[in-house]
Amino acid sequence: MKIGVVGSGKVGKALGAWAAKVGFAVAFASRKESDAQDAARNAGYCTQAMDVAALVRECDMLLLTLPYKEIEGVLAPLQKDLAGKTLVDVSNPITEDRRALTIGHTTSGAETIAAQFPMANVVKAFNAVFAEVYALQHPQIDGRAISIFYAGDNLDAKEGVWELITRLGFDAVDAGPLETARYLEPLSLLNIHLGRELGFGPRIGFALLRN
Repeated sequence: MKIGVVGSGKVGKALGAWAAKVGFAVAFASRKESDAQDAARNAGYCTQAMDVAALVRECDMLLLTLPYKEIEGVLAPLQKDLAGKTLVDVSNPITEDRRALTIGHTTSGAETIAAQFPMANVVKAFNAVFAEVYALQHPQIDGRAISIFYAGDNLDAKEGVWELITRLGFDAVDAGPLETARYLEPLSLLNIHLGRELGFGPRIGFALLRN
């Protein structure tokens, strides 16, 4: 499975580098070609920099790590090439002050993406963890794995996301169908509130306890 990272910000660079380290083939694309090249060079492990069109054609799974409001504009010209691809929505439809969602209650950002690109298989994941955790490449806190919740409607796409989550060492929690993103996107706000507003810092995460 080849993973394409769309967006070379903090989250995209960190997740892509970590995925490459654990053995996935990884490519980066960004609005600025130099940003993708920097991300690939810093990641190592034979990662590549591509333009978005080439990345969509060549990669099986696309990590959407760019801002939510930019996703439609970036992917819309590539509708045909998205057929059968797994789109992992790492974004959140969040306001500029990071205190509220712009979409919620009766739908979610992930469901909106799925409606815009029905030929692809959208899975929500990785959206409620700070980039600093991914950059550290350490999925545990005090010996307990951070839970990554994921949701989607296509079983094959979810299995691929499960493989990525578990190979990174996180606790993969199947949260059900894609409409569960309505619950997962607000979780990102709680993460931001705890980490940035209440002083817990960015090296935090949620864990689901079960037996």
